[in-house]
Amino acid sequence: MRVRWWRGVLLCACALVLRSDALPPATLGDVVANAATSLNSMKVTGAWRRLSSTVSESVGLKHALRRLQNVPARAARLVHALVDRMRVGGGPLVSTQLGALRGRKLLTRTTAQMPYYSFKGIRYAQPPRGSLRFRPPAPLEPWSGVRDALEEGAVCPHRFMLFDTYKGDEDCLFLNVYTPALPDKMSGYNPKLAVMVWIHGGAFAMGSGNAFLYGPDHLVSAGVVLVTLNYRLGALGFLSLENDEVSGNMGLKDQVMALKWVRDNIEAFGGDPGRVTIFGESAGAASVHLHMLSPTSQGLFHAAIAQSGVAVAPWALAQEPRARAFELGRELGIDTNNTDELLGYLRATPSELLVKAGARLSSAPGKSADLQSTVALPFLPTLEKDGPDAFLTRPPADTLPGADVPFLTGYNAQEGIILFRRLQRYPKLLSELEQEFRRVVPPALRGHNDTLTDKIADAIRAFYFQKKPIENRNIDGLIDLFTDVMFLRPALETVRQQVASTRTSPTYLYRFAFDGALGLFKRMLGITHPGACHGDEMGYLFYFSRLNYRLDDDSPELAVSRRMVQMWTNFAKTGNPTPSVDYESVVDFSWPRVNDTETISYLDIDGNFTVRADPEPTRVQFWNRLYDDYAAGGHAALGHAAGGHAAGGDKAGGHADGGHSDNNTTLVDE
Repeated sequence: MRVRWWRGVLLCACALVLRSDALPPATLGDVVANAATSLNSMKVTGAWRRLSSTVSESVGLKHALRRLQNVPARAARLVHALVDRMRVGGGPLVSTQLGALRGRKLLTRTTAQMPYYSFKGIRYAQPPRGSLRFRPPAPLEPWSGVRDALEEGAVCPHRFMLFDTYKGDEDCLFLNVYTPALPDKMSGYNPKLAVMVWIHGGAFAMGSGNAFLYGPDHLVSAGVVLVTLNYRLGALGFLSLENDEVSGNMGLKDQVMALKWVRDNIEAFGGDPGRVTIFGESAGAASVHLHMLSPTSQGLFHAAIAQSGVAVAPWALAQEPRARAFELGRELGIDTNNTDELLGYLRATPSELLVKAGARLSSAPGKSADLQSTVALPFLPTLEKDGPDAFLTRPPADTLPGADVPFLTGYNAQEGIILFRRLQRYPKLLSELEQEFRRVVPPALRGHNDTLTDKIADAIRAFYFQKKPIENRNIDGLIDLFTDVMFLRPALETVRQQVASTRTSPTYLYRFAFDGALGLFKRMLGITHPGACHGDEMGYLFYFSRLNYRLDDDSPELAVSRRMVQMWTNFAKTGNPTPSVDYESVVDFSWPRVNDTETISYLDIDGNFTVRADPEPTRVQFWNRLYDDYAAGGHAALGHAAGGHAAGGDKAGGHADGGHSDNNTTLVDE
């Protein structure tokens, strides 16, 4: 039988890889594999036409390139697989409780180029497809032989933020492990390093734990084992019919399953199962805090870091989740009032359609004026009925402070800059807020008649906007309002509850205000407004190759990054971000724990790392008074709560509290 020409090319490529003296096998193999893949992807591009035109002098070469262009994708994948096998060859092997895994030995992409071991795409649960959709994760069965852990697994279905396109596969319950040292059975060496488990953010609707955003280089260089993970998102992860069949919180239960995997297997990767810190940002931070409150997570971690998010934030818990499920059905053309019929249709609907319908729900006209809706959270954690597998059965506010473990939390000074993304997609947001400003009133203050709610809204407008229209010219007022309602006040309430309780573990608070070149979200989204945006601090903890410019070693960005990495990893190792050390350290100050409910000490990360007291004091006092007078049913006129604060003039602990002018307008015109 005649051998197809492309198989001949493949055999030649393999022979070259194996026999070449000019290049190492892995290097030459990469050239062949990448060439095949690239040429396959250039069929309809101008790049291919330009490449072809450059070799017009040689008809033979041009003909060969055109033939190579048509190498089937399966051949390119086979070359990649062969190259991977040769490159890894004797790569590191780890035996987990379920089976053996093969990883890679790599060098960090930092200046130090430290060696570490990478194990990617490790399954921690069965694929949640078919009958397992909308159900808690199912445990894996053991396997024989060695499985490759060389590449990241599929991400969970979601709408990719940068391009608004569908991405992912339901077979997505994977985690990645990066470690600076592995045990050695021959010598008995067991590093038992502190472990940090990262729970990514993304509004419970998007994102993954992959290295595209969360490169491990900085953290593993600091001597910890890093675990990143995927969990189900959107309706697939958080749909609730408020019954036993679909109780909700599947994404959080995925996280619990991943933490159990860490408990059972991380020592084989050089980690200490008795020193596990969970940390996350935004929805990931709220997840971290929910684990502190959930009985199903107890004992699976020993410290927690919540960056820009807590369980009591107004966006972190679903309201009327069953109604939202039927709303999703109607968006998909499923017009029914029967729960079983709805579930049958939703289980049969392709995941891409579910994701796109959920995205349409979050951007439906008339809903964007609600501050909670501006962060596009259509499906959220929810309360469940009591049961052995229930993750959350009581409101978070009723279960604080939660697990008695060291806790570090904080916020970014201008979290609300993230609204610019929403404004780009929905320019009518400001006009909707202007027309229905009462919808900015937090839910805890809405339990009155409409007249009183409107008066509370008037007080908020007077304080943040001096009763001026909401428009681009005074967008800073909206940024501060969003920051305070969604992040600052919930964080402070959590910290106060922690300190006032009988717990013995320390609590630490930070304010991230450094606006530098590694600010993650602003650079990703092309936002130029000054300030530290929601998500910006992650660029100083993780290696994101598209942001890591060639910065000088003495640049302020790298100085901030080094200190933050050391404090975060110190916390994971000791429960204290600035422990006493007897070696030269880039952290030359002490970050005190919060000990007082009245005077809240915190670390201001603005490039100088200064310990201060009471963040944004005037804004915090405004909200304290509103809640004191209204959340408990008070009916005071609140003239004292409506006064604005001086632009840059009210300084407590050394930094300006905001940019609002004085205004003595009272809540109720006397």
